[in-house]
Amino acid sequence: MKITDLAILFVFITLPFVIMLRVKSDNLLNVEYKSMLLNKYLDTAVEDASKAMVEKGTDNSLSLSRGKAVAAFFRTLYANLGIIHDETAKQSLKAYIPVIAVIGYDGYWIYSLETYRNENGELVEDMLCKPKKPYVYKSNGFSYLFTLDDYVKVYDSAGNMFYEGRREEVMQNLPDDRILNDRELFEQIRKRTIVEAMKSDVNIAINEHNNYAEKYGISYHFSPPSIPDDDWQKNIEDVGILSFFQGIPIGLGGERFNSFALGAARIVRKKAYYIQQHSNGLYYYHRETCPLVTDRDNVYDSRQECALKGAFPCHTCNP
Repeated sequence: MKITDLAILFVFITLPFVIMLRVKSDNLLNVEYKSMLLNKYLDTAVEDASKAMVEKGTDNSLSLSRGKAVAAFFRTLYANLGIIHDETAKQSLKAYIPVIAVIGYDGYWIYSLETYRNENGELVEDMLCKPKKPYVYKSNGFSYLFTLDDYVKVYDSAGNMFYEGRREEVMQNLPDDRILNDRELFEQIRKRTIVEAMKSDVNIAINEHNNYAEKYGISYHFSPPSIPDDDWQKNIEDVGILSFFQGIPIGLGGERFNSFALGAARIVRKKAYYIQQHSNGLYYYHRETCPLVTDRDNVYDSRQECALKGAFPCHTCNP
């Protein structure tokens, strides 16, 4: 056999593998690009929602509108995906959003798909809001209704008494209460109570969403995401909206987009600090307005919290 024949044979044998590798490589790049784009759309939607949820009264008082928040979320998402006038596409998209949580100051609301009858008596499916859930913790005959800061309501079932105010204020009426008297313990229980309550309802909603996914012909099995408690706690520090996006096909190999995003309205959290690594290898924390800040994924509430992370104060913004 001539060398040219061998060369041709080699090309015929290897060409399918080369094409296959090229297709896989292009697919991976396409998946990465689509994931980045969808994350951007999702982040923008929750940010717009968090801004829309805050209403200012004539006396400069603030109130929250969860309905406006959810409406703004979908409006931005539809616009970014180019389906704002396509009712069928919009309804199909909701099948990939198993749950939305609206985080309030003293409680939260869960939005998920429900089947109900409209005013014409027709059965329809849409995102409906469940009743508000408080951040409540019970121990030794006391019920603690927490908020996103240190304001708390405490009910003493034995004495049938109700106390409310800042932790230190309520502590004066209940000097023997271990939770109120230990600031660190109070914060641990407060955050854990909020996280566990929201996590439980979010997980229930996602598991129940599989019934609706089947109706839309979605074979993907929706399951609660594996989110560390630390990440959960960072996501419940201010009023806002938390949305989960699962199962959208984005690749030729069955790849699916799974993500979640939080938009905060910045009502409770008055200050924000960001930690970044400098070119010298050290970490520095910055004010929100610092020109050196490029990464805003993780926000911290105090300089003390940043210092505990091993970060030094920025020399430019002097936080």
